[in-house]
Amino acid sequence: MASNKDRILEAAMDLFHDHGFQGTGLEDILSSSGVCKSNFYYHFKSKEELGLKVIERKVQEMRQAVLEPSLGNADLSPKQRVLGLFERMLSFCEEHACRKGCFFGNLALELSDSSEELRKPLSRFFSEMEAEVESCLQDGRKRGELSLQGLSPVELATPIVSLLQGGMLLTKAHKDSRAMRDSIKVLTICMG
Repeated sequence: MASNKDRILEAAMDLFHDHGFQGTGLEDILSSSGVCKSNFYYHFKSKEELGLKVIERKVQEMRQAVLEPSLGNADLSPKQRVLGLFERMLSFCEEHACRKGCFFGNLALELSDSSEELRKPLSRFFSEMEAEVESCLQDGRKRGELSLQGLSPVELATPIVSLLQGGMLLTKAHKDSRAMRDSIKVLTICMG
């Protein structure tokens, strides 16, 4: 059985993904988790502290479920690793009827100008993803597997993460996975 702290974190993670940080009230979290207010404050000083813990947990989940099996999988070619990242995110979008979008992208859009404390770990997460994409591209270039259309791995890493985020955003906005599928096509051409 999950601890009260875990129940709060899980409920908040789902609610923040579906309704945003600001669109989720403390009462929503308490109701969804089945935990009383005094117990919430026993574990968390504030909703913002909870937000930080939710982001930390979501980063760990994302590393284990998406980044390590794709970008971190040395058994795959560098091209397969980067494409695997996009394919895993496409699967996520389709599993959720194209309505959730990226947890990190959603929060970054919502919070980047309103909470510096919550913006920083989101920025670190994207920087980590960019560094892993760059590493894959460097590996592919060293092996002679990727042409990269004359661009360097560092020049392509951020645009590739932007392509992923844009594809997820449009998939959510249109409630259709075509944007992610088209992003994968563009990426395939770009990597050569």
